Amino acid sequence: MVTNDKWVEVLRTINEHVHSVQKVAPSGVAGILVTSHGDAWTLGDFSNDIIATDFVPLKFDIHGVDVQAPSANANFELVLYYGAGDIECGRITFTRTNPTLFSRPSVIQTPILPPGSRVRAKLMDSGGGASCTVKVWYHTYL
Repeated sequence: MVTNDKWVEVLRTINEHVHSVQKVAPSGVAGILVTSHGDAWTLGDFSNDIIATDFVPLKFDIHGVDVQAPSANANFELVLYYGAGDIECGRITFTRTNPTLFSRPSVIQTPILPPGSRVRAKLMDSGGGASCTVKVWYHTYL
């Protein structure tokens, strides 16, 4: 049975979700490089931290990924992971069809992540060995 207190908590979370200030990570610096494996459709190594451990002290979720400067004409899949255990929290796909692509924002919906969670990524592509840089859009919950 859902109590009135539980409904108040749910409505507060929804309100924060809809009206919280969007933030960018990393902010004020270049995006984080993510490189695919040399073989087609094989995930590469983990990127450096997009959001460092303990950087976000509140619960948060990610709603967007800005993909910058894909290095090859290919189809791509980017996977985001969170926490010390690198738990998958979302995927996006994108395609570069010509070298004039500057940036491609992608919508993503992750679960609400625990406070202090690190976020990093892996990449794969249709040709193998490509790269891009990424930033994420997130917001916090009290």
